[in-house]
Amino acid sequence: LISKLHATSEIKSIKQQPTVRLMNAVHGEVLMPVVGLGTGGYGSANGSGGEYWGPEQGHNATVAWLKMGGRRIDSSDDYASCDGVGTGWVASGIPRLEIFITSKVDPAGYEQTLSKFTDILKSLQTTYVDLLLIHWPGAQPGKSDKPIPPCKQGKATWTDCRIETWRALETIFKLQQVRAIGVSNYEVNHLLEIFDLNSTRPSVNQVEFHPYWHEDELVDFCQKHNITFNSYSPVGCPDHALTLGPTWNPIPDLRKHPRVVTIAAKHGKTSAQVVLRWHWQQGIVVNPRTRDPTHMMENMSIFDFELDQEDMMALAYLNHPMSKVCGDPRLIP
Repeated sequence: LISKLHATSEIKSIKQQPTVRLMNAVHGEVLMPVVGLGTGGYGSANGSGGEYWGPEQGHNATVAWLKMGGRRIDSSDDYASCDGVGTGWVASGIPRLEIFITSKVDPAGYEQTLSKFTDILKSLQTTYVDLLLIHWPGAQPGKSDKPIPPCKQGKATWTDCRIETWRALETIFKLQQVRAIGVSNYEVNHLLEIFDLNSTRPSVNQVEFHPYWHEDELVDFCQKHNITFNSYSPVGCPDHALTLGPTWNPIPDLRKHPRVVTIAAKHGKTSAQVVLRWHWQQGIVVNPRTRDPTHMMENMSIFDFELDQEDMMALAYLNHPMSKVCGDPRLIP
């Protein structure tokens, strides 16, 4: 891996937090903070299955994040924390114009997306979102308990749903209710469907990416086409093993890997900071999820050191068998 720090984005700073300039499907100059706050959770309210994020947790984390200088928040209508993000940013007292809010919709079709977006605005207590993404290119076979949308019924692929939903995002974009539009969990074949429409191209592709699981060719493709690559679960989601069945091979905590610990000690940083810096030196923006203010501050403090080529390569070769946190979009037709 080579450093791609300046590969595709113009770097600026707001409130001392570096940003990247989104290049596709934007209104005016849209600056996206490099480090955002992830707000999705894998756990249940009863405490099982990992860290739970409901409205209360989303509210408290959002307030803490904004108060200490964080400015980007990643949300979705699928996340139980979404209402809390809305009340949290209002309670923080930070002006809306200083906050970058991302939300997501399922590939459910044109009219369904327009309706869902109205609900999202109400939940987030805002008149616009800064970035709206299609959350997944479809449901992975046998992995979803949601009803099949009309655009998919009787069809072998999710192509029609993806195209209808992208057209809905373009409509919302034209109405200037979003500042930028993009996708999440899209592989190259899914992106090419949008390219074939000869209209707008996504500004962002948000994908699982960390030293245990990194699709480097997908990153290269996105950066070649001015699509900002946004990593979720950038530290490998340490609580994820709690959600897996007994036959699954638990993912070792990336923060405790001897190689990561050694590199962290070398730079006088935490393991999480080293991993997040590894992303940023490839030009990748990140959404680390945490409710801990101490970790929030750590996550924002990755811009005062640099990994050398040996560090970058060492982190790139930490692949672990069965190491993917979320579903595999490569299996979605």
